[in-house]
Amino acid sequence: MFRRTFIRSAIAASAVFALAACGGGNGDPLAGGGDAGDADAPAKIDSITVGSANFAESQVLAEIYAQALAAKGIKVSKKLNIGAREVYMAAIQDKSIDLLPEYTGATLTYFKKDATENEAEAVYKAIPGALPKGLEVLDKSPAADEDAIVVTKATADKYNLKSIADLKPVGKDLVAGGGPEFKTRKSGVAGMKDVYGIEFKEFKSLDPGGPLSLKALLDNQIQVTQFFTTQSVIKDNNLVSLEDPQHIHLPNNIVPLIRTDHKSPDVVTTLNAIQAKLTTEGLTDLVKRVDVGKESADAVAKDWLSKNPLS
Repeated sequence: MFRRTFIRSAIAASAVFALAACGGGNGDPLAGGGDAGDADAPAKIDSITVGSANFAESQVLAEIYAQALAAKGIKVSKKLNIGAREVYMAAIQDKSIDLLPEYTGATLTYFKKDATENEAEAVYKAIPGALPKGLEVLDKSPAADEDAIVVTKATADKYNLKSIADLKPVGKDLVAGGGPEFKTRKSGVAGMKDVYGIEFKEFKSLDPGGPLSLKALLDNQIQVTQFFTTQSVIKDNNLVSLEDPQHIHLPNNIVPLIRTDHKSPDVVTTLNAIQAKLTTEGLTDLVKRVDVGKESADAVAKDWLSKNPLS
């Protein structure tokens, strides 16, 4: 799914926005969102626990969800900064949390390792069939945050790198680095090896799309890392995002992942209204305010809601 504190999600057992254009529930039986008429969905809930991954974007989105639901009179508990995807997915399945912001491509491949869909709408429509019983997604947002394999401009110029595929003949001379999950995920080093045939000289375990990875990249201690497309760090440091012709990175639109037993009509209506107002450009600004401006996620979320009334 830097994303991403400057961070994206990670930890060993190994992260976390429909609209007219993107499609959501709207009565579509293939889509997880919109329709709150499921047999197991409650007519009303009194409380909900909202979780997030361990990076700024996920925390801001979780705060937006939580504050909007609280404004509707629902008692909200928060468990933010849980960890990487493997950790928070376990938490929502064991009912430690009931709701969290997620990403379409990352959600699909987490539950369906052999997924072949690579277009945004196809990825979204494939998710319900991959989810375990008791979990659903609501409307996907047009806002998206994609994974990106990144190098400095100096490295790109030196090796004439434009695509991930261009790393294959020179990978043995390069050091990759990032969060621990970057080494093992299909969207990271493991996928680059399996799909592109790239072998790196070494892997350095740092932080997921965070300041340690950025410093190591700029200091040439590593030459390849992963950031996320809503991170201003890419543009601010004139970094180069390599093209991905083999699609190891799937579309990652923002989508709420929720337990069916908390999918009441008021929750669905509130969250889908948020989804419809999120934009990639706006999300990039929210992440920068936390990662660069050092504002708190709850303050940034409160400000966003004040400027984007839901009714």
